[in-house]
Amino acid sequence: MKRGIFAGVLSLALVPVLLAQVESLPAPVVHGNSFEILSNSRYSIHSGFDSTLSRQVLSNVLWAMNRVPHLGSYRDFYVATPENVYWYDSTAHALVVHMSGDLRYSPGAAFEVGIACARHEEAGFAVQAGLLAGTAFWNHDSAVVASCPMKYAALHADSFWNPAESIKIVDVFGRAVTNGLMDSLQARSSDSTLPRPRTSGPDTFEVLMSNWHQDSLFSPVSPSLNDVSQILWAGNGVTPHLTYNNRRGTTIPSADALYYLTRLIYLVREDGVWRYNNRRPPGTDLTTSDHRLELVVSGDRRPQLRSASSRIPSTAPVYVVVCALDTSRYRDMEEAGLAGFQYVTQALSLGLDGFLTVPLTPVERTQIIVALGIPSDRPALVFACGSPASAVREAGNAAGTLLAVSSVVGRSLVQIDWSLGSANSGRLRVFDLAGRPVREFVLARTTSGTGHLNWNATRESGIRLAPGVYICRLEAGGRSTAARFVLSR
Repeated sequence: MKRGIFAGVLSLALVPVLLAQVESLPAPVVHGNSFEILSNSRYSIHSGFDSTLSRQVLSNVLWAMNRVPHLGSYRDFYVATPENVYWYDSTAHALVVHMSGDLRYSPGAAFEVGIACARHEEAGFAVQAGLLAGTAFWNHDSAVVASCPMKYAALHADSFWNPAESIKIVDVFGRAVTNGLMDSLQARSSDSTLPRPRTSGPDTFEVLMSNWHQDSLFSPVSPSLNDVSQILWAGNGVTPHLTYNNRRGTTIPSADALYYLTRLIYLVREDGVWRYNNRRPPGTDLTTSDHRLELVVSGDRRPQLRSASSRIPSTAPVYVVVCALDTSRYRDMEEAGLAGFQYVTQALSLGLDGFLTVPLTPVERTQIIVALGIPSDRPALVFACGSPASAVREAGNAAGTLLAVSSVVGRSLVQIDWSLGSANSGRLRVFDLAGRPVREFVLARTTSGTGHLNWNATRESGIRLAPGVYICRLEAGGRSTAARFVLSR
């Protein structure tokens, strides 16, 4: 039975039968694990698991997968369990029976999620979101949620699941007791071009995913080198995991542990175009570990990059260009998508904004190669990153505006500059990323209409807020404007 079972007029005799074909999933739960430790700990387990995972795991996985952006006109998730093949109704967060019977690829799987979408890059986004959502169930002692994206499972699904559109990849999930979360850092620079990234973060993965978004308008202030280092590591940095063939694992999976993005990631900033290397010089030995930059072209090539495509944000202070050995191969483009998801999510965790320009046309690829002076690698996507624009001014002078919001590191202080426009009063509210209010201020119009507020980052009760990303919203004159800021330790 396909997903169109509720279309049209149904006889009353069929209603009870059809209602029985729908299974509501439990609401997603929030764990205490950060995006950074999940990225550092995640690895693929190909076999040897059993099918005893709960529906809660499936709920979190599908919810996270569905948060990633669309790149085409359609996207469907199919789920195979020992009982049935389902279509995922993302609006109702429910499973609808698509076919009855056990049609799994892996006999030990608890469930298999097939992703049918127009672009392999989008499949990569969803795969990585699902893998981390499953890893979030781990603890430091053991892992019970095992997973692996499998192309052979996708071929099987296309043949036996009767999908409406071709399935790009299948994530296979099962239960296995293995090593748990690992906070030890493997990525260390051999030449000190990049500071060491961290394996902990201020927000849990689920809270980040609840506010997962992209933004193409940036402040001109460049991210710190520590932030750049963290973002590069998140996209393709090495981790403590060793693969079955003794290669050093990375934050994202790679088919047959071949790591197709090796030496194909470029950082573009004011001082030049730099290649990111996660392996020791010369950078091709996959058994080694590194975390360094290699200058390719000196000088500011950002204007040329922006001119290469009108879709690339023009205000970003830094860019990451991910290339592929072959843009016609699914595995290369899916791996680029895996990295793209990581870049945006890490930026959000740092209190930054990110935007992916993807997919790229053949003309855009050629123009990017010329603009950056890089070898004839094939650009797959461009990630733009920077601090959020500090204010979005609404039309009309009645709208209040947040001119700037920033935390003063080491002083437990948040500085907020605001304007009420022509309004006589306004309300300033602070929320965490889950949308929960943490503090409120009532503002009165000053002579100039602008004001400055120093806040000690505490609740009304005087309790200090936990480190993390917060949203500050000013409401005045019937309008509102918002900005994000990061509260450091």
